Amino acid sequence: MRLFRFLLVPMMLLSGFSSGCAVNPTDIKGFNLISIEEEKQLGSKFSAEVEKQQTVIKDPDVQNYVDRVGRRLLTGVQARDFDYTFKVIKDNDVNAFAVPGGHIYVNSGLIKAADNESELAGVMAHEINHAVARHGTRQLTQQYGFALVSQLVLGQDPNLLAQLASSLFGQAGTMSYSRSMESQADYLGVQTMYRAGYNPNGMTTFLGKLETMKKSNPGSLAQFFSTHPMTSDRIQSVKRDIAQLPAKVYQEDNTELIRIKAKLR
Repeated sequence: MRLFRFLLVPMMLLSGFSSGCAVNPTDIKGFNLISIEEEKQLGSKFSAEVEKQQTVIKDPDVQNYVDRVGRRLLTGVQARDFDYTFKVIKDNDVNAFAVPGGHIYVNSGLIKAADNESELAGVMAHEINHAVARHGTRQLTQQYGFALVSQLVLGQDPNLLAQLASSLFGQAGTMSYSRSMESQADYLGVQTMYRAGYNPNGMTTFLGKLETMKKSNPGSLAQFFSTHPMTSDRIQSVKRDIAQLPAKVYQEDNTELIRIKAKLR
């Protein structure tokens, strides 16, 4: 396949900037040869391919609810370079993922697994901050090389774009980020939740729940854990980040979440 030939040729001029390099959790302006406008174009192409492969739930109540949670979280991010979109995919697996350019997808299984809105917001905040820090295009250039990503932006090979979209965001799994990128998305996600008025402990409780679910029903989490490595160190790190925040009283109404979960069932 042409895709795999691209992966093998010496196009990976960024291979020296390996995904193992440390990422400063507070710095969202990491090295990236893809411009913001190019990322917007690439994200639009990828999201179109994703929606050919996945079933997006059209129920306006479900869509409006997830969009409301996403818009509220955006009030707490460090930067908004993209016109964010939030959509729900009909899939019982507990998962969510971000496509470059600010396209956030949430599985229906994730909504059903959340006990409260802060837990749902915790996962969405994590994915939003993958987009805020532009981890998608940074990881793509590290893995596949600037020349190939530029070719995708220019749309010179639609078949290649479809192959890569299927590989990264299709049924088989979503983009795998470096450990430092995952840690940064956790850190920024906690900050985002706090500033948006969500209790960041929702992220901790949901991560703990996922560990329990992995033991009892690993099939429903295979995709999530393949792309979001879960360790006790990661959970403890999130707890430390939360402990550094000034005390705050949170108010949460889960009435709408309960109604949306009932619709999805």
